[in-house]
Amino acid sequence: QGALVPGEVINDHQVEIELGVLEGHIPVECDASGCDECVRNCHVDVLLRPDDIIHDDDSLLLAEVENKAFRGADFLYTLKLPSGQHALSLVPSHHNHAIGERIGIKLAVDHVVAFRRE
Repeated sequence: QGALVPGEVINDHQVEIELGVLEGHIPVECDASGCDECVRNCHVDVLLRPDDIIHDDDSLLLAEVENKAFRGADFLYTLKLPSGQHALSLVPSHHNHAIGERIGIKLAVDHVVAFRRE
């Protein structure tokens, strides 16, 4: 479960998405044009899983709650990012936000999954 968001490869260890720069090995497949072109400035889709986006009341980075599903200890929020893209976030159920509310978020990506955009 997750969402694909657009990104741009900075180098073989960084990819930038609208929420910030992700660090880690960027496993992007190279095509016939060669690895250098694939690694630098390559446009990719990055998989963000619900546990990659953490609720943070102190964050200046905001996303709008578009949907929520109660999952016992957590809510699974569908968030609208500033660009209009969507992502999912698992948030402890004691943070019960209303649909339409803007909440603070931050990235906590342990493993970058990126696919070259065709």
